[in-house]
Amino acid sequence: MGDARRFDIFADIIAEKFPDYRKARIADVAAGKGYLQAALRQRGFREIVSWDRRKSFAGPRSIYRYGLFDHRTSENFDLVVGMHPDEATDHIVTYGRKRKIPWIVCPCCVRPSAAEFGSGANDYWRWLAHLRTIGGGPARVKTLTIPIRGRNVVLVGECA
Repeated sequence: MGDARRFDIFADIIAEKFPDYRKARIADVAAGKGYLQAALRQRGFREIVSWDRRKSFAGPRSIYRYGLFDHRTSENFDLVVGMHPDEATDHIVTYGRKRKIPWIVCPCCVRPSAAEFGSGANDYWRWLAHLRTIGGGPARVKTLTIPIRGRNVVLVGECA
């Protein structure tokens, strides 16, 4: 079970790193039950679209999309975020890099699906290095940790 504080803490980091994006269009990827969206709304972010591949979570609401977020989507976002987004992680990084928009992700597991990863498929630290590379390298991707139990490394991609 994940740390129950993770959504609030991650939302605090997003608010700190992207204070000017409160009126921006944000994709909340692998959103589950919408806890991150709720936490972001409490911090003043308004235009958030949550993506989840599970129909029971996505529902019929216009602020939800059913399906796996794909970097080839035609929808335009100004910021892409993901708290433990599983196989959507490299889609977030690729979307941000290709669209030249910022992104922030807290990867939980190694599940490449957008970009070729190669050997070491279960090596979390190689996965983080791979994500930094496809995100534009160390000059464009910052790394920080958040005070939660479990996977707590956060990658922040800057506009390029």
